[in-house]
Amino acid sequence: MNKSFSLFILGGTGDLAKKKLFPSLSRLYSKGYLNGLYKVYSLARSKREDWEKIVCQLDRGLGKLCNFIPFDAKDWNSYLELGKVISELKGQELIFFLSLSPYLFEDTVRNLGRLLRDFTNPRKIVVEKPFGFDLASAKRLNDILYRYFIEDEIYRIDHFLGKDTIQNIFSLRFSNTIFEGIWNKNFIDHVQIVALEKVGVEGRGEFYDKVGAIRDMLQNHMLQMLAFTAMEPPALMEERFIRDEKVKVLRNTEIHRLIRGRYEGYTLEVGKEDSKTETFACAKVWVENFRWQGVPFYLMTGKALKEKLTQIVIVFKEIPQSLTKLLDCKPQQNKIIFQMAPESKLIIAFDLRPPTGKLLSCPVESLMEYKFPTEFEEAYEVLLLDIVEGDRSLFIRGDEIEALWGIVQPYLNLKEDPFIYPKGIKVPQPAVEFLKGEGKEWVL
Repeated sequence: MNKSFSLFILGGTGDLAKKKLFPSLSRLYSKGYLNGLYKVYSLARSKREDWEKIVCQLDRGLGKLCNFIPFDAKDWNSYLELGKVISELKGQELIFFLSLSPYLFEDTVRNLGRLLRDFTNPRKIVVEKPFGFDLASAKRLNDILYRYFIEDEIYRIDHFLGKDTIQNIFSLRFSNTIFEGIWNKNFIDHVQIVALEKVGVEGRGEFYDKVGAIRDMLQNHMLQMLAFTAMEPPALMEERFIRDEKVKVLRNTEIHRLIRGRYEGYTLEVGKEDSKTETFACAKVWVENFRWQGVPFYLMTGKALKEKLTQIVIVFKEIPQSLTKLLDCKPQQNKIIFQMAPESKLIIAFDLRPPTGKLLSCPVESLMEYKFPTEFEEAYEVLLLDIVEGDRSLFIRGDEIEALWGIVQPYLNLKEDPFIYPKGIKVPQPAVEFLKGEGKEWVL
């Protein structure tokens, strides 16, 4: 990558910059992926000393390219000072990464857009999730972005999409006849998408209480996993066609039923006794198209549970006259499990005859090792490199954002209290009953 560019990280001393962006940039730079990088500017209200603590841990070569600019996202004078820096970067591509509180997005985009009108440099703007807080605010943020930037310059980032396992769903489906041929309502009974966490809100109480599990996980990560699982094959393996198919499937997706929960002690932890915010959500979702007609998708996410687990489980229908039934055994439905956490792996569960000398069948699992040598340790490395190279395949388009919010909008401001569940349990009992009532059980 030899094209000359400079990177501006707005919020350049915050948690995201410190824990994810700078370490990822440092690894990319040390491996020679950022040869065109001219400067990295950290823009922040923090003291310069805070920035220096971050820079001293970076690759030495990258550290020499780093600069600090005192910056207040609400103060127009800060943008004028930024303009003086930009004026010295003639012809360079400018990448602006908004590593800011979402409450600052609209004003920052507006002010940055006004400033850039005076410059002809190629530019990209990167916006972190959440993209708005509901459908109306997402549309408003899109409108502001489109006032100053075209879609090809906008990178809406969800780091989940940089994970290998998410992309492997895509490869497994569309590169292998044995899987794509059975990826439909004729063979699949239901799909489970699960993202469980051991941690609670962990000091993020003030922010989290305004968001909750539906906004924080269901609206983005969970529905993104659904989109990759359920989308139709794109006409071409190019970003526009991939994103088109994701939007199509999301526009045909609807939540049929949803329950909400909250772990014990949450209101005390965040200091809001009257809070209605959920830390757990479980939903039954329909995808209303020919491929998935009648196949339920079950989504479950929650905090303060027994173990961290993120996975997609494809559960296949039983064979009408399977050997297990003929032998009066309990049949196990075949499954494909894409696990992302606690570790990445692909499991295929099926029945085989054990070496007993009798005609029996018992469930077995095949763990498929598909790890390849990789230079990327972190999803942000993949996504940052894609931004530099201009590949938007793993980024979210404006109409996709609105489709995602449209799915969850009816469930954002529910008035009833969430049910309470004890911390450290595997799955809250109402979620167990949720599936049991449908004659199914969670695969965990």
